[in-house]
Amino acid sequence: MTEKTAIASLKTVKSSPIKVMRITKNITGRSVVEVLKLLQFSKLKLASPIRALVYSAMSNAENNHNMDVDNLYVKEVRVGRAFALRRFAARGRGKSSRILKTFSNISVILAEKELEKKQKIQTKKEAKNGSKG
Repeated sequence: MTEKTAIASLKTVKSSPIKVMRITKNITGRSVVEVLKLLQFSKLKLASPIRALVYSAMSNAENNHNMDVDNLYVKEVRVGRAFALRRFAARGRGKSSRILKTFSNISVILAEKELEKKQKIQTKKEAKNGSKG
């Protein structure tokens, strides 16, 4: 049986992938509600766009895939390098050095917890069997 997933992606975030991974490594495997709370109170600049991205993935799961929001968790966060703006900085003796201003692509994949879903189905079956007798 394949697991239902919902995806949301954000392209060209003005930050390096290493800085984005500082935030995203802590949210993998946690429930969506917990992740949204963590990102809301984070002091890092990137917390608000990532929070919006997780919220967007949650909305996709609810509206497009009919998934239960209470059972969602962050299955995977993919961070990749988009492109880099090349600038230069003046150095001593008439030389220059290159400065790279990197951008990132971020994708969030949410999945539904299977154990709680199976338990709900079993309780519904038990309720139906109990009402007939």
